[in-house]
Amino acid sequence: MLRQLLWIPGTLMVLAVLGDLIVTCLQSGEGRISRAVHRPLYASLTAAARLSGRRALMSWSTPLLIMGTLAAWTLLCWLGWTLIFWSQPGSLLGSDSGTPANFAATLYFVGYTISTLGLGEITAPLPFWRLLTAVASINGFFLLTFAITFVVPIAQARGDRRRLALHLHRAGPGAQALILNAHTDHDRGLLSLTTDLHDMLNDVDAAHLNSPYLHRFHDHDRQDALDLHLPALGEALLILQGTLTGPPPQGLSRALSSIDSLTRTFERVHHARDPQTPPPPDLTRLRDAGLILKPDADFHEYLRTHAALRRRLHAMAQAGQWRWDQVAAQQPPAPDAA
Repeated sequence: MLRQLLWIPGTLMVLAVLGDLIVTCLQSGEGRISRAVHRPLYASLTAAARLSGRRALMSWSTPLLIMGTLAAWTLLCWLGWTLIFWSQPGSLLGSDSGTPANFAATLYFVGYTISTLGLGEITAPLPFWRLLTAVASINGFFLLTFAITFVVPIAQARGDRRRLALHLHRAGPGAQALILNAHTDHDRGLLSLTTDLHDMLNDVDAAHLNSPYLHRFHDHDRQDALDLHLPALGEALLILQGTLTGPPPQGLSRALSSIDSLTRTFERVHHARDPQTPPPPDLTRLRDAGLILKPDADFHEYLRTHAALRRRLHAMAQAGQWRWDQVAAQQPPAPDAA
C-alpha cells in the first residue's frame, strides 16, 4: 500500500526541480533547491579557507557551486521519476524476460530515459506508463537545456566581473590609489572613475540582479577579485563626493548608484551580520597631490550618512577574505604582497 503512494513524493520532487529551474534560470533570483545547495557548500568552503589561511581556496566556489547545483537537480529529478514508476508494480518489464523490473532496474530505466538515451532494455507495457516515459524523456531534455541556460550566463558574467576588476586593479588598486592615479596619470582625470565605467558597472549590476548567487563566486588572483576592487571603487567615489569642493565629476552619482545596487544584492545573498563601519580614511596624500578638499570634520559627517553603504562594502571585502586596509590602500601593493 505504501509503495503505491510513492508517486506523490516522486511527483513533488519532479515539480520542485522544474520550479527551481524556472526561478534560477529564467527569473531574477535563486530557487529554493539552489539556495539549499549553495549555502552549506559555500559555508564549508569559506570555513576551510579561513581555518587554513589560504584565501585561494575561495576560487573553488565557482566549480563547487555549479556542480553541486547540477547534481542536485539531476539526482532529485532521477529519484522523483524512479519513485513514480516504482509505485506501481508491473509498470516496467524487462524486454527479454518479461518480468517486472525491480527497484535497481527501475532506477536504471529512469536514468537512461531522462538522459534521452532510450536504450530499450526495459519497456513500459501499458499506454499510460508509455506516456509517462515520454514525459520523463521530455523532462530530461528540459533539464539539459536549463543546465546550459544556467552555466552559460555564469561564464559570461564572470567575464564581465573579471574585466571590471582587472580595469580597477590596473587603475589603482585601492581607493585612494584610484583617485591619485586618475588625478595625476589619466588623460580623462577623475572622469575615468565615473563616466568611463558606466557600461561595465551596468553590465555587472544587471548580471547580479538576474543571478544574485554570483556574489558567492570568487577568483584566485588579486587582479581578478571584484570583491576587493568594487569596495575600493565605492570608497573612492564616496571620498570624491564627500570631499571635493568644486562640482563633482560627471556621472559620479550614477556610478555610486550602481555600486549601491550591487552591495544590496550582495546583502540579500549573504545575510551576514553588519561588520564594523570602516574608519574614516586619512586624506593627507590626496591633499598633497593638489586636490582641494573640504575639512575632515565635514567629510566625517558625510561618511556617517553613508555608513550603511560602507558597511556593505566592508562585508563584501570580508566575504572575499580581504582586509579593509587592502581596500583603502593609497598606493599599489609591493610585488610580493599581491
